[in-house]
Amino acid sequence: PSFSSKVVGIKAATDWDADFTYDYETLRVGGLIFAGVVVFLSFVLLLGNRVRNCGKTKRKPVVEEDY
Repeated sequence: PSFSSKVVGIKAATDWDADFTYDYETLRVGGLIFAGVVVFLSFVLLLGNRVRNCGKTKRKPVVEEDY
């Protein structure tokens, strides 16, 4: 059977008044992937400046002005 016939079959068999149930395995895998992406991006953001500047911080020259 083709994909479209499976989708139509699922729509016809769906009981919209039934209690909602979670697909916990898909929810868990999606959550782990999301958490991994967030951790990876946080490392990139935190370490990106250090890698680019070789760990050296640029200091602005202090200009003293007399008032």
